[in-house]
Amino acid sequence: MSDTKDSRLFQNIQIAFAVIAVLWAIHIFDMFFPGNLKLYGLRPRNMDHLSGIIFYPLLHGSLRHLMGNSGTLLALLIISLSLSRKMTGFALFIIIFGGGGAVWLFGSPNTVHIGASGVIFGLMGFLLFIGIFQKKWKPLIFSIVVFFAYGGVLISLFTIVPGVSWSGHFWGFISGVAAAWFMRKPENDLKNEKY
Repeated sequence: MSDTKDSRLFQNIQIAFAVIAVLWAIHIFDMFFPGNLKLYGLRPRNMDHLSGIIFYPLLHGSLRHLMGNSGTLLALLIISLSLSRKMTGFALFIIIFGGGGAVWLFGSPNTVHIGASGVIFGLMGFLLFIGIFQKKWKPLIFSIVVFFAYGGVLISLFTIVPGVSWSGHFWGFISGVAAAWFMRKPENDLKNEKY
C-alpha cells in the first residue's frame, strides 16, 4: 500500500472509532447524570417524539446493548468508509432518516426504539447490494466480504424477539439497500471522491 492509502485507511479507522466513542460518551453520560436519555428514543407515530428519528441510534438500553453493537458497527463503518466516505455519508443519511422514518410510521405503537442496530443492518444492506447494483469490482469485493462476515446475521431479519426492535433492523436494512440502489448509476455514486 502507498503512504496515501495507508493514511486514508488510518483516517477511516479514526472516524469509525470517533463514532463509537460518541455512542459510549452518550451512554456514560446517561448512566451517571440525572434524567433518562432513553426517553428520547423513537416512538412510532408520536408527534412529540419526531426527534427520536435522529436520536434513537445514539441511545442504548444497557452497557451490554452498547457493547453488542459497538464491534459490528465499528467494522462496518471501516469497511464502508474504505469504499467511499461520500457514499457512506449518503448511505447513513438515508439509513437514519429513511429507516427511522419508516419505523416511526410502521413500528409497533406504544414502544420506544433505541440502539444502533438499525444503522448496522442498514450498512449491511448498503454494503451487500452496492456491488451488485453498480456492477463494479471494488464495491463487489466489499459486498462479498460483508456477506461472508455478516450474512448469517441477516437471518435475524426474519426472527421476532421480545425487546428487540425487529422493525428497526428490517427498515434499516431496507433503507441501506435503497441507498445502494440510488447510487447504482455512475452519476449517482459520488465517484469524484479519491479512493
